[in-house]
Amino acid sequence: MKGRAVEEDLQARLDKQQEASTTETRAFSPSPEEANTDNEDGSSMDNEIQNTPTTTPITTGNIQHWPTPMGFQFPMIPLVPWECIENSYSTSPFPGLDQSQEPAQVTMEAELHITPIMHNDLDQLYFDRAYAFAPILQAHRYRSWSKQTNKSKQKTCLQRAMWTLASSLSSQFQVAGRQLYGETRQLLHALESEEPCHQISIEQAQAWTLLAIYELTCEDYHRGMMSAGRAFRLIQMMRLYEVDVPQSPPTTQVQEQDQWRLSLQGQVQDDWVDIETKRRTFWLAYTIDRFTSMVDGLHMFFDGRMIRTRLPAPQANFTSGRPTDTSFLTDMIRVFDREWPDDDLSSFTETVIVATICGQVLEHKQRPPSKTRDTTDTTYEFCRRHRSLNALLAQRIKMLRMHASLEHLDPILTFTALAAYIAVLMLYDIIESKPLGTEAQATQLTKALYTEHQQQSLDAVADIALLVPALGQHFQVPDIPSPTLD
Repeated sequence: MKGRAVEEDLQARLDKQQEASTTETRAFSPSPEEANTDNEDGSSMDNEIQNTPTTTPITTGNIQHWPTPMGFQFPMIPLVPWECIENSYSTSPFPGLDQSQEPAQVTMEAELHITPIMHNDLDQLYFDRAYAFAPILQAHRYRSWSKQTNKSKQKTCLQRAMWTLASSLSSQFQVAGRQLYGETRQLLHALESEEPCHQISIEQAQAWTLLAIYELTCEDYHRGMMSAGRAFRLIQMMRLYEVDVPQSPPTTQVQEQDQWRLSLQGQVQDDWVDIETKRRTFWLAYTIDRFTSMVDGLHMFFDGRMIRTRLPAPQANFTSGRPTDTSFLTDMIRVFDREWPDDDLSSFTETVIVATICGQVLEHKQRPPSKTRDTTDTTYEFCRRHRSLNALLAQRIKMLRMHASLEHLDPILTFTALAAYIAVLMLYDIIESKPLGTEAQATQLTKALYTEHQQQSLDAVADIALLVPALGQHFQVPDIPSPTLD
């Protein structure tokens, strides 16, 4: 009897404890009206805790059952698929993180819908106006995949970059061009976050190069320099600066038979187009590197001593896919005093040559002073380099005047001539700004150089005044409103 009394007393205590926990749970449970109240985002509070279960074990018979652990539902940020364009946040979803170093994003409401008519117009606009400055694609090869719905992400980025650059050359697509620009940047960043480094493609490097040209000319110059740096690094990682490194000949009869079989199947021609595409992509980035470095006074990215890539082929060969051999840059610029060959070079090749001379002028300006005590020898060496570079520029300007005229304007040759004139002015500026010594002989040489370049610089300024308006007529660029002066 005594044991049964103890058991009944224990059961009574457990029942009281269970009733107390139930009362506490009801006290913290929300009312039905509170449970249905919407939060500030407009979503229902169904995910809030409805009943707070007690941690007291529930006894059923002689077995104790612990309540199910309380589950929490955290708010999830959905991941946007690659094909969609991510909307920019007005405020950061994580206020504690500093996003001041992130690149500025263009806010877009929805992805731009490209109609078939817009597709054809933007393609035609690129090859009519932008292609002269960026001839890195074969039109036939591009059109073979441009309208495919299942094209690769790299080709999609390249196509969007082409359209972005093309839209800047027509007032019809100015609004669409801004949205295309934002989409292209986001697609390229998404591609870099997904693809490992060993899967870098030529289309990815081309897309960054074209986007850099758009930013340098139409958007933000400093952002364009950053995009150009991305393109330069991708091109360097792909080793496009040594496309034509001599390869060992086939050593076995099987390899010779394989090459002969490929030639019969027409794959050698296709390979040449791919190789020429790589060459042109490298040389376009090379010219951007030289011209921007000359303007900003920066050190150049590509080392000319490491280049083992042939110069671009004539445009007719690239368009038709007919293979041809071209020279190396070192063969074109080997000795300063030697006359240039009389070959009819393509406009692209002319630009590469002038860009190389501009790079040499920049190196001439950035060369540190000699540590020798004899300033006369240092001045003589400086004057020798200075006169050699001036002779190179004079030869190229003479050649450009023969092929470029205001009546039959070639935009790329006109732009190249402008770069050559800027290099002439830079040489003149070097004479005035760089001290060459205090000896009488050094001063005499400096005055001689000053006299030689003074008239040439004045002629360059006069020619620039004629070429800039003529070049502007080639493009339909919207007028920039002049600031109002108070």
